[in-house]
Amino acid sequence: MRMSATKLVGVLAVGGLMLGSTGCGAVDAIAGGKKKTACKNIETELRSFSTGGMSMSSPSGASATAQKFSDTASKVRSEGQSAGGDVETAATAFAGDLDETASMLRQVQSGSTTPRQPDLAGMRQHGNDLAEACGFTGFRLGG
Repeated sequence: MRMSATKLVGVLAVGGLMLGSTGCGAVDAIAGGKKKTACKNIETELRSFSTGGMSMSSPSGASATAQKFSDTASKVRSEGQSAGGDVETAATAFAGDLDETASMLRQVQSGSTTPRQPDLAGMRQHGNDLAEACGFTGFRLGG
């Protein structure tokens, strides 16, 4: 099933990337807190992403929305690299999904009638992998 760009952005904006954190586990206390700090920063970034407004109603709105996806991807990727291990792997995969969505939005903005659709199932799985790596509960992507 193909999903329009507007519907995709709507699903992400309305459903949001909601995280309920239980911390990053006991191993983190021993490892010096890098994982815990990175996971907390990822959680904060994704909460901010999910509560911010996204618009596809104008060319400048679509551009700003695409940039928001790119900026969030960059921050998630960076924090994942800081944490290393399974958090880095999951954060890198999820950030790639966000970048792919930004690319699709830019294609739509430029007038492409056949933009490459993001893999929503893959995005959901990568989000769940990230939630598991960080010890988040209640991770939800979409509505």
